[in-house]
Amino acid sequence: MNVEFAIERRTAMRLAGVMALGASGSFVAACTGTGSSKSHPAGKPLPAPTGSDFIFGYGSLIQRASRTSTWAKAEEAAPVVVRGISRGWYDRVDTVSWSPTYLGAVSKEDARCNGVIFPVTPEELRDYARRESGYRPTRISSRNITMLDGSTSPPVGTVWYFANVTRRYPSERYPIVQSYVDVCLDGCLENEGHFPEARKAQFAKEFIRTTSDWRAPWFNDRIYPWRPTVHVPRANTIDTLIRDELGEDLFDQITLPRR
Repeated sequence: MNVEFAIERRTAMRLAGVMALGASGSFVAACTGTGSSKSHPAGKPLPAPTGSDFIFGYGSLIQRASRTSTWAKAEEAAPVVVRGISRGWYDRVDTVSWSPTYLGAVSKEDARCNGVIFPVTPEELRDYARRESGYRPTRISSRNITMLDGSTSPPVGTVWYFANVTRRYPSERYPIVQSYVDVCLDGCLENEGHFPEARKAQFAKEFIRTTSDWRAPWFNDRIYPWRPTVHVPRANTIDTLIRDELGEDLFDQITLPRR
């Protein structure tokens, strides 16, 4: 993975001394097989053959580098807003070592959540389910999806997202960490750069506004945090978004790791 990008979920755990384990044994009992279709150019509507499976990524999967760390073919994705899904800081990976709190999502009738959708084969779908171990794969109705890539309607197929089974919030042992926030917001800024409709919809701000439970403890765990743009090129823009949208009181509580 490019060192200029922040670490994604499994890499963050590896650096903490733990690898994410487990698989979602009951997710898909479909046949295997990988496609070889060429990715569409950035900023164009997402093509989709009838009967495809898609994943709605609402956290680290928004960022291209994070998506492609699981499957290299997942370069291109379409920005969307989904009604009926509520996102928040309440997912936790059980481990004997330290681990941050991650983003999770649950069904909620009056909520909305932005993110990206991208096509997957059955084999790729299983691998992403293994990556998102602990979540429940859940279908999204196409009528709840608004495209922000220039398309007039969602692609034909089944769209899945990884929903939380339980909600456990940030704590001293499981804080929010900036490296993971960076992955998500960097992905949002990528989409604003590629898709005019995402930019018009203020995709990065929408991500912050439609995510609940922003709170301390929140550790700034960027490598060499005094020169963050060396490793996170959009660090200053991300920090400005956080400060402006969530207020200076919370922003001032973001600290360096104490361990």
